[in-house]
Amino acid sequence: MSNTSQPQGCLTVIGRLLIDWLGALFGFTRRRMQSAIEPLDQTYQEYVDGWVSERLAQWLHETRPEIDTTEAVQVLTGEADRYPEAAHRIRETLIDAKVTFSQRESKQYLEIESYMSPRQSNGKQPRILRWRAEREIAWQEIPDDIRERLIRLRQPVTLSYSIPQALR
Repeated sequence: MSNTSQPQGCLTVIGRLLIDWLGALFGFTRRRMQSAIEPLDQTYQEYVDGWVSERLAQWLHETRPEIDTTEAVQVLTGEADRYPEAAHRIRETLIDAKVTFSQRESKQYLEIESYMSPRQSNGKQPRILRWRAEREIAWQEIPDDIRERLIRLRQPVTLSYSIPQALR
């Protein structure tokens, strides 16, 4: 039987108290430090989401010219309820999309791959278009949970992309 919570050593407790005391002396508590870090990660995640949405919007427009790129970005960033017609066209067109975070030769990459179907009105079997883009990204641009998985798994992390619901 293993005990998961081991008692902390005397030096560990003294060290944490000293760090907490110094932080309080200079106006930083552990909670304030954490709240300063979280928005930074959110900013990077929004940056990654923005790049993916812009890329998908461009491909949607190239696949079906009646899909407006600006409206598509809005739909893909959570405002589908403001653009119901565009959202409907996007759902008809976007078959599947995946986002992959990977590491090669000490560099990190973000890849988006999508499959889209242009509108078919001639009764023929629909064509499926495959789109793919990749860019190098900084380590801190990768969301925390993905970074953790990259370190733990030591292989690319692929996530399915879905159109976000309206943000309220």
